[in-house]
Amino acid sequence: MSEKTLMDAIYDRYGDDSDYQDLVSNSSCSSASTSPLTADSNNNLITSLPCVSFYIPETYSSRKAHNLNIRTSISLVMSSMGITHIGEVDELEAVCKDVLELDLSRNELTNWTEIRKLLSSIKKLRFLNLSLNKFLNDIEYQWPLLETYSTLNTLILNSCFLDLEVVESVLKRLPNLNELHLSSNNYERVTFSNNFVKDSIKILYFSNNMLADWCEVCKFGQAFPYLENLVLSENNLKNFRTDSMTDSVDNCSLFKNLKILILNKLKINDWHAIDQLREFPQLKHVRIQNIPLLESLTDEQKYYVLVAHLDESIDSLNGSKISNDDKENCERKYIRFFMDSNFKPNRYYELESKHGKLDRLADVNMDISKRVYVKIKYNDKQIYERIDVRQTVGEFKKYLEKFVGHPASRFKVFYIDIEACSMAVYGPEELKHTNRCLYSFNIRDNDEFEIDLKPVQVLHSTASEYQFQYRHLGHLHHHHYNSHINNNSYFQLPNGRPNRFKNRKIQSENSNSNGNNLMKRSKPGLINSSKYKSKENSLKDSVCTASLPADLSAFNSMRENEEIN
Repeated sequence: MSEKTLMDAIYDRYGDDSDYQDLVSNSSCSSASTSPLTADSNNNLITSLPCVSFYIPETYSSRKAHNLNIRTSISLVMSSMGITHIGEVDELEAVCKDVLELDLSRNELTNWTEIRKLLSSIKKLRFLNLSLNKFLNDIEYQWPLLETYSTLNTLILNSCFLDLEVVESVLKRLPNLNELHLSSNNYERVTFSNNFVKDSIKILYFSNNMLADWCEVCKFGQAFPYLENLVLSENNLKNFRTDSMTDSVDNCSLFKNLKILILNKLKINDWHAIDQLREFPQLKHVRIQNIPLLESLTDEQKYYVLVAHLDESIDSLNGSKISNDDKENCERKYIRFFMDSNFKPNRYYELESKHGKLDRLADVNMDISKRVYVKIKYNDKQIYERIDVRQTVGEFKKYLEKFVGHPASRFKVFYIDIEACSMAVYGPEELKHTNRCLYSFNIRDNDEFEIDLKPVQVLHSTASEYQFQYRHLGHLHHHHYNSHINNNSYFQLPNGRPNRFKNRKIQSENSNSNGNNLMKRSKPGLINSSKYKSKENSLKDSVCTASLPADLSAFNSMRENEEIN
């Protein structure tokens, strides 16, 4: 396997060959009195010496870009780069002088001496990720105990598979470390020495390991007495009992500062285990999901039984803030949940003494019937269908297009509540809003829908008259609109729509006529011609109501016969 240094990887990712050669040949790089890292007017970090540059988001800068001379916060990600060694210390110090966070996960580092060189070179380093590297366990020979580095705050050793004795030795050389990650290392036991104590550790991630005995976890309480945040997800723990510990040791004394506890995907299957969480005096935030105890419950039930069962001091569950009202409501639901159960947790009797005996809630079925059986009518056709009331009006009309033979935009649909109509409470209701769901109409079995086509106007002229024909349920209505007596006047449509015929003149049948034989402009929808008013059996005054253009041949032949007579 070829060797590759951290500096090689940095130039592979961020620099070019000329930069690297210039930096190697420049012997004054490490001894420069000014910082090699500065920012240009575009907020890009550049080096005053020929070395690598980094992009600096302005939001991370302590000052504006045009005033920034020294970079104060840099995160360097060098994962999966095949790094085996750190490289020259002076060179690394010059390039990464102000780096605060460094990710070296998934590389080929094996020697702790390289980590010593790294920490001595990057003196401001606060965060170091060494996950998925294969370190050797002989740290004592590679890293003298008296050589400590106080700036590092967070160390990640996930999937490094180090003995915990080696981890203990590393922690002794990092006096101010407060966050430690040891997840996915297949630990079955905690093997710290009995007298090992690390006061600075406040956050510990120990998820996805193989711990099955809570007494092993208690060793963390002894080693890290100021622990505040503990992540134990995906272990084999079933409870939090300290039975095998000495009488003077319990969760209260071991974890007296613990505030956050994350217990997802444990093997908990007993309410007594949840009771034991009350033993942590400062516990405020709990995450507990995907445990066998709750797998048969709905999401709502999981929430209120946990909120009610946990101690009242718990402020949040699974990231959700718990208010006082939520707490009380959950406690009442908890009582009713276990009211008819053969097994009642001790917490049930505690809450019953607090809230008293509660009455059972009435079993009211509030579910909406998903499908109803209705009759659908259109002219002389009718069908019976079982329709889904969860669909919208628009979807229902689209479904009816095949039955009607017209697109949904050409017809209206009316809902008829048979019971309400029979009592004359109200009549048919049009389905107007396309996004409204059908269940909002409270449709029941045997109700009806009636379909009607929308009106369509067709212009038809005979001599000096413009006739609009409408057909509604087989009845023909003719509406005539004549011009004024003046032959040069313009025809205007009712309802303020003159544009289509604005420049079309009306020619009368007799240009020499004084217009007495012409009917005056009628109101929209009414027939005012005296000729047709006298024909009561032929055509009466009517109001225009609807839909398709009709054949006027019968009407026109009747009119021609009347004119001949």
